[in-house]
Amino acid sequence: MMKPARMNRQQSSAHRLMSRRGLTLLEVIVSVAIFLGSLTAILKILDNGRQSEILARMQSEAAIRCEAKMAEVIAGIEEPVSTSDQQFPDSDDGSWVWRMEVVDSGYTGLLQITLTVERNIGSTPLASFSLDRFMRDPQLFIDAALSASGDEE
Repeated sequence: MMKPARMNRQQSSAHRLMSRRGLTLLEVIVSVAIFLGSLTAILKILDNGRQSEILARMQSEAAIRCEAKMAEVIAGIEEPVSTSDQQFPDSDDGSWVWRMEVVDSGYTGLLQITLTVERNIGSTPLASFSLDRFMRDPQLFIDAALSASGDEE
């Protein structure tokens, strides 16, 4: 009669591993922890992207509002005088404000206009855009027109 072959230690532990079914509780806990850690990191990255998109949109809107307000000043719709914290009429919550600083540029008849637009929540500015332009002093045209009409009389 033949004797069954004896297994050495390596073979027996390999045989036990091969015959085992399912996962141990430790393996399940470690895999769930890894999954939750990576899910948390992915959600944080998505949230950062969303916040960056919102800030970029507000910065673009600040630039557009600033250029539009400067165009109103250049066209003569808005008078070129220094103002502070004026609200935009279409800003329902009053968070969009603009201010303008008008100074003499040092050259005769030329004004330097600095226009700043901000989006504020409370006292914290979320987006800001500033624009500098030089403009002929409209008072020169008014004075010239008055003197020309006075000469005709």
